[in-house]
Amino acid sequence: MLMKILKRLSEGGMYSNKSVARELGIDESLVEQMISQLENMGYIEKDNMSSCNDSCGCSCSQKSNCCGSSGIDINIWKVTDKGRKYSKIA
Repeated sequence: MLMKILKRLSEGGMYSNKSVARELGIDESLVEQMISQLENMGYIEKDNMSSCNDSCGCSCSQKSNCCGSSGIDINIWKVTDKGRKYSKIA
């Protein structure tokens, strides 16, 4: 199940824990635990977008949802090199 979540994150795009849970047919809290485990294993890393430093260029279609404009902390999960390698062989 961890690798299914890692592969989902590797695909990119916007998602929520709720939508991933629905896709996989599991509880949302289990998705949260697995994401935490993937982070602890070094397969993903968090980039908190609570205040925009223009690191993403703020030019994507989700600009209104991040870049500090919404007042909501948004966590962006990045798959690390280790995670990309593992998701390709798993």
